[in-house]
Amino acid sequence: MGIPEVSVVLNQRIIARESLDSSVPAALKLKKRLKRFALDNELDHLPIGDIVSVALDEWLTTRGF
Repeated sequence: MGIPEVSVVLNQRIIARESLDSSVPAALKLKKRLKRFALDNELDHLPIGDIVSVALDEWLTTRGF
């Protein structure tokens, strides 16, 4: 299909990006959990776009897309 590995794309210095606008259920407390993850792993910067990219790529790939 010509889609590169997500790690290869995210490790490039310059990445062309597109917007993916979405809302998530507040009950999942995703923002709070991401902040906790960053603190627990001593990460100064946790780019949400990269996390979403990895998660969606994995989800779509496992479904054959």
